[in-house]
Amino acid sequence: MINSIFSNGLMKCKLLVMLITFFRVFELQASVPIDQAKRLNSDLTPIGAIRKGNADGSIPAWNNKYNDKTSHSKWLRAIEKEKPLFVIDHSNIDTHRRFLSIGLQKLIAAYPDSFNIPVYPSHRTAVYPQWLYSNAYKNALEAKISKDGEEVTFAWQGTPFPIPANAKEVMWNHQLRWKGLFFKLDTIESIVGSDGNYNIIKNMLEVYSVYHNKNRDPKIDGWRYIFYLSYIKAPANIAGGAYLSHETMKPVKKPRQSWMYLAGQRRLRRSPVMGYDAPTFTSDGLRMMDEVDMFNGAMDRYDWSLQGVKEMYIPYNNAVLQKALKNPDTLFTPLHINPKYTRYEKHRVWVVDAVLKSGKKHIYNRRTFYIDEDTWGVILSDIYDDKGRLWRVPQRYAVFYEDVPVIMTALDSFSDLKKKYYYIQGMPKDKIEHSMSPPSKGYFSPTNVRARMHH
Repeated sequence: MINSIFSNGLMKCKLLVMLITFFRVFELQASVPIDQAKRLNSDLTPIGAIRKGNADGSIPAWNNKYNDKTSHSKWLRAIEKEKPLFVIDHSNIDTHRRFLSIGLQKLIAAYPDSFNIPVYPSHRTAVYPQWLYSNAYKNALEAKISKDGEEVTFAWQGTPFPIPANAKEVMWNHQLRWKGLFFKLDTIESIVGSDGNYNIIKNMLEVYSVYHNKNRDPKIDGWRYIFYLSYIKAPANIAGGAYLSHETMKPVKKPRQSWMYLAGQRRLRRSPVMGYDAPTFTSDGLRMMDEVDMFNGAMDRYDWSLQGVKEMYIPYNNAVLQKALKNPDTLFTPLHINPKYTRYEKHRVWVVDAVLKSGKKHIYNRRTFYIDEDTWGVILSDIYDDKGRLWRVPQRYAVFYEDVPVIMTALDSFSDLKKKYYYIQGMPKDKIEHSMSPPSKGYFSPTNVRARMHH
């Protein structure tokens, strides 16, 4: 009798453990059935974009025939020589409005005499190393996310959710997309006034995407995904200051770790958690911490919704603009970047909307993000104030970096429609070094960074 009761109790305990385990797995499950994953080898690209072009051919089909570096390079040089198909301005915007973000429409309305959108032939130049494609397929079957969408709990070194089920998975694809492994680069930053006046700040950045280290074991080392160091080189009055951060895939439970180096004190101090709507140090409040890389960090202050996929004109293949960074007097014009150097193409984008939750704090009440289907990178966003008015228009002028390979930014701009000035961060191509070898262990530790800053 006692043995029978004990046996029944043990069976119930085992059943309870099995049920708890099942629901925990289900709670974290983000994978798709194998028949869906196989689409990455058929109608979808290896990272989840639609392979086919659109109905009228204005968006071409994607293919991997430019995997050969020499052919791809020739293709890029030919793209640079192209002329616009047409230019959208205040006189013809109604013809093209359905392909424009609200932000681009507002820029034309706000600056009818100077802002326009040169539209060029579309080229789907994004190609990546084969190992990233293979890992995206594995992630389709195995990657996991927490129930609230705030943590990526398991993912191989590639696109975590190539067939996303919701808005947060799309935004994690953006944050964890391929950006190269280990970069050293110089950037320029500036606030351009409504009169065109500007002062350039020069920075050195070092960025290591530990998430993409081929030796990373996702079962063991699963929460840090990027190490980031920014060092101010000029002007002299602020040179020497630095910012170090360790970015996290669990931004709510394990917020980013960050440190500030104070050149005058020769000290590296742990800083309070920098995120959400804390302004970045050199943007005069035009770019928030969660707008670095167009969006980063926790998503818990907003209600997120996936609006679907849409054809739009977006900044793309902006090699000409990147070269123009050498001549800022002609590029940084009053009110906005000189349209003469910009290039827009029609591409498909994922549209994600974020509305501030009741009782949560952020200076942005609503944000709409437009994410390029071929890279998972946010390329445009619309920013609204607490009265529902469009306030700011961030744009990423994307370009292909052949040595990596990757599509990343040539220049990010953040236009403020109220104050009528804008902030830019640009990346001159001749100031960028990339390595597929990770830095030495501890290279981004506070102790190591402090020692390097002293020298």
